[in-house]
Amino acid sequence: MEITNGTSIIASIPNVDDEYDLETLSDFMVELKREYPNHEAASVLMEPQIPYDYLIQVMDIVRSVEVPDDESPEGEVQLVALFPEISVGDAP
Repeated sequence: MEITNGTSIIASIPNVDDEYDLETLSDFMVELKREYPNHEAASVLMEPQIPYDYLIQVMDIVRSVEVPDDESPEGEVQLVALFPEISVGDAP
């Protein structure tokens, strides 16, 4: 999995046990949001052989992150927006 800034690759996330490392992707998206707090848009480009389920998982990760709700005694989480304006397309 590669993350670009539109012109060059800024990160490459290797698979773990032949699966996409979605946890590392989530952590990276949080870091990107910290660096660019005013940006709302992201593009997800997928190769044709990638299963649709992975597209949905990646979109969910790019869109928001679950964080513990400190005010909830039951350990509930809340969704915090990262890059909610997602465009989807085919990878070059």
